[in-house]
Amino acid sequence: MKAWKISGSIVLILFIVISIFLCVRKIDGAGVVQTPEMRIITLIIWGVFGLIILISYLIWLAILKHSKK
Repeated sequence: MKAWKISGSIVLILFIVISIFLCVRKIDGAGVVQTPEMRIITLIIWGVFGLIILISYLIWLAILKHSKK
């Protein structure tokens, strides 16, 4: 359970840092200027990825709790 909390905290911090980076950058890796619409699209894609990670962590938590019983 301790490893779950530590890894979850690290992933959460990384997710927040990368989200802030995606919001403040002016030009993306392909050289496209980031308009507000492009930032919203980028954050939606990043949010879907984060949701997938969250679901996998919740499954991991359920497995950990079930194995301790």
